[in-house]
Amino acid sequence: VHGEYSAKNLQMVKIKTLARSEKDYDRETKMDIFKVQRNPNPNLHPFQKAREYQRALTSVKIEKIFAKPFVGVLTGHSDGISCLAKNSKNLVNFISGSFDGEIKFWDISQRKSLFSINAHPQHVKGLTLSLIHI
Repeated sequence: VHGEYSAKNLQMVKIKTLARSEKDYDRETKMDIFKVQRNPNPNLHPFQKAREYQRALTSVKIEKIFAKPFVGVLTGHSDGISCLAKNSKNLVNFISGSFDGEIKFWDISQRKSLFSINAHPQHVKGLTLSLIHI
């Protein structure tokens, strides 16, 4: 389905949408087989319609994952993060452990690491924050 949207002093935008009826895909009993989409055109692959639908769904999911609002990024670890721990009394600070054995103490308001420790020769498996002196 194609549609067009226009507003004052804006250019035209085409919007493509997907629409499927759930009634076409509901099973009457548990023993019914799910309907498989097939394209009768011999020049195309028989499952082309199902593939395109799956690709469109995947695209929408990826767009939702990377959609705004993106708050920011905290850089500093040289390897991936393996665990996090937050303070329930102070929402500004938290600690992170990475696969290279480094632990960092973060200040979210400044978006930077306050200090780091090379704690392990391998990855950090778990962290906890004590509420005593933070």
